[in-house]
Amino acid sequence: MITIGIDSGTQRTKAVIIRDEEIISMALARTNFNANEVAEEMIRQLLDKSNLNMSVVEKIYTTGVGSKTIQVGDGHVNEIMAAAAGVCRLMPECRCVLDLGAERNRVIRLDDNHKVQGYEVNDKCASGSGTFIENMARVLETSTEEFGSLALHHKKNISLSAQCVVFVESEVISLIHQNEDSSDIAWGILTGAASHVITLINRFGKVKNIGAIGGLTLNPGLMEALKKEMGQDICVVPYSEYVSAYGAALLAAQI
Repeated sequence: MITIGIDSGTQRTKAVIIRDEEIISMALARTNFNANEVAEEMIRQLLDKSNLNMSVVEKIYTTGVGSKTIQVGDGHVNEIMAAAAGVCRLMPECRCVLDLGAERNRVIRLDDNHKVQGYEVNDKCASGSGTFIENMARVLETSTEEFGSLALHHKKNISLSAQCVVFVESEVISLIHQNEDSSDIAWGILTGAASHVITLINRFGKVKNIGAIGGLTLNPGLMEALKKEMGQDICVVPYSEYVSAYGAALLAAQI
């Protein structure tokens, strides 16, 4: 059975085409105002890469913040279920999913049967989100892609006292004026961001086998900060940016 899953995120749209649970091809693009237009382009890319035509695709399922505005497809699945489905297939031993997104972070607890036991979302605070880190990279006059690697070259630990995003930026600017090294500041920012994420995880008490998904898993500095703050390893799930799209495709084949 051939199905397609589309994850329409705040900043990026990810799409996956699968045959009998195996990934055939993937596609990614920036999300724009017209989420449906982006989704249609993603489908075209997937089919071109796979040398397939639309007639062989049995179902298309969407997920993500923009999914309900997408007209193509056969149905929608919520982000929690899509993420859980994808992780359980790609990392069966995972019992705690850490979904690091552009606007918010999410923690999903799974039982031994891969059923969702509960989840926590940082809706009220943007600290630790992709947008926050992108803004901080801009303040340090570096790219988002280079920000995480920059932090890994830190020589000392700088603790940021501010919690609110606006005040963090002011504190960072003050540190720049104090001639603090940019790598030390970057590490301080990511350590603070990691602590916000860990607070979400700790709401479930003691957890094991943590698997991380989402675009921020590509930030090596943040992943290192998370491991240090958590005091245990956090594994990046294969195809981490595409996991929710993959999960939507899996669910499309099951329903």
